[in-house]
Amino acid sequence: MILPFLIFWVLIFLGKNELGLKGVLISIAIWGGLLLGFAMLNISPYLFVVAQVILDIILILVIFGGDIRIR
Repeated sequence: MILPFLIFWVLIFLGKNELGLKGVLISIAIWGGLLLGFAMLNISPYLFVVAQVILDIILILVIFGGDIRIR
């Protein structure tokens, strides 16, 4: 369950040049909003992990330009 969280911060670090300061801050704000929203609404933490994975996928597509080779 901790892997999506680590991947998020690694992607933020790797994509800081592609995203720029504004993109990094927006990504962290979205992540914080998700965390607070799920905590305040008392929703299962497993659903937060699903939202985190979707955010990771979006960051991968933005950072690598959608050119991901799958072999």
